[in-house]
Amino acid sequence: MVNLMVSAVLFDLDGTILNCVEPMSREFIKIVQKLGVDITDDVRKRVGDNLGDILIRESSPVAEISLLWRLGRTIGLPFFKRMALIFLAYSRLKNIANNSSLFDGVTEMLQELKQMGLKLAVVTTRSKKDVSLIMRRFSLENFFEVVVTRDDVRFGKPSPEPVLLALKKLDVNAFDAVIVGDMPTDIESGKQAGTKTIALMTGLFNESLLEATPDLTIKSILEIPKALELI
Repeated sequence: MVNLMVSAVLFDLDGTILNCVEPMSREFIKIVQKLGVDITDDVRKRVGDNLGDILIRESSPVAEISLLWRLGRTIGLPFFKRMALIFLAYSRLKNIANNSSLFDGVTEMLQELKQMGLKLAVVTTRSKKDVSLIMRRFSLENFFEVVVTRDDVRFGKPSPEPVLLALKKLDVNAFDAVIVGDMPTDIESGKQAGTKTIALMTGLFNESLLEATPDLTIKSILEIPKALELI
């Protein structure tokens, strides 16, 4: 048996375990093109560089609507087109987010990690209600000892608060844990909390992910068991 340098793995949810970010991105691009904006590489980079300000950091009844508003502002939509973005995109993106599937092989990968004796957690900006539905739908409850949502903290990623809470609940020191995510905010949150970090390079925010200087990069979530031997 390989001796690992970590005893716990913290996973982001959307785009890491759940295959929803890419289809949501495609739908979002279609909508904003109708509003007169093309998502060029420069615009994508601007979004990646400002994710810390765009993503949901505080729980509220209008958290997702506020996210769309900030996203519209970042890509350069004027006031009334931001209103149109919310009207056109909110229900469509929510539907995709709540009805996406797991990445292929995720369940088997999680089973392998559990067999390796690792403690597992989810740290997400999703609401507790959404995450509970996803956990039940894919029978993931038995894999994760801890789930931290935006409803559990005052400030979400890139703040270290959700990662620190997960570590506390797992009873694990930061230097014995690694966080895995597909966004630079995941890496920033883990680094501020003192954990090791693995970036999942899905192609959406690769440049911004590299600028966040993760300890390791992978191209598929299925690489995690082997990656843990290298971290």
